Amino acid sequence: MKNQITILIPTLFNFSGVIKLSQWLVNHHCSTIIIDNNPSDAKRKIFDYKEVLHLPQPHNLGFAAAINLGSKKVNTPWMLILNDDIEFIDKSIIDQLITVAKKNHWSAISPILQKPSGDIENLGYTLLPLGKIKLNYDLEFKNLDGITAACLLIKTDVFKSLGGFDERFFAYLEDVDLFIRLKKAGHKFGIAQDITVIHNHMTTSSKMGNFKQKMDLRNWVYLIMKHWTLQVFFSNFLVIFVERLRNLSGYLRATHQAYGWKSLYIIPKELLVIFVEIIAFGLNIKL
Repeated sequence: MKNQITILIPTLFNFSGVIKLSQWLVNHHCSTIIIDNNPSDAKRKIFDYKEVLHLPQPHNLGFAAAINLGSKKVNTPWMLILNDDIEFIDKSIIDQLITVAKKNHWSAISPILQKPSGDIENLGYTLLPLGKIKLNYDLEFKNLDGITAACLLIKTDVFKSLGGFDERFFAYLEDVDLFIRLKKAGHKFGIAQDITVIHNHMTTSSKMGNFKQKMDLRNWVYLIMKHWTLQVFFSNFLVIFVERLRNLSGYLRATHQAYGWKSLYIIPKELLVIFVEIIAFGLNIKL
């Protein structure tokens, strides 16, 4: 089924991970597009395979825009979005994912994500009205609101018909936004219960200071502004407000841990930028 699928891998700092993953894919003759948000001469030489299209970028596009860019080069029925910290256990996994998706008439599918420790990372999630996701660990649970994009097989025409990821999210929660739209459009999706991959979670984020916490703080506001009705918002206002305070607390803590006393001037500057970005998002102004 290799002619039915194209692999998309955005990468930034995880040099060893993307090399290991891309070489595995090349060895199994998978057509692969690597969107490189931090290119180097070493990468250009290593990615010099006929199966690999290397797209070096002049600056960090973010996860959402990188995948959208790569998807424009995809002409196969399916595309597999991969984090660069995914490891495959079995050479037949990709074919198995397509088979299960077709059998269940799913437009999108994810395998079970397993941590290096052997623990299950999650089996999809439900979206709570307070602006938070509840991870699922029950294989029998069917009413999912979404699945992670760390290893996401999706029909190419469905992804493109939805307009791909919303690039304003840059990174984090762009997959939650995608699945809200995908579910509203009536598409079905699920977890392949008998297929497992290893996810070395937070490989890139762990090198980026307070970046994830900053994106969480901003992007949950984006999601609520974009998808919550006024009725849902006002009926859950108190718990939404408390959850945003928790996001803010996590951001402040992460910033202090990453930058120490420098956080005294970093925090006001970043919070001002976040405020302006949220206003621009609400007014649909591109910054």
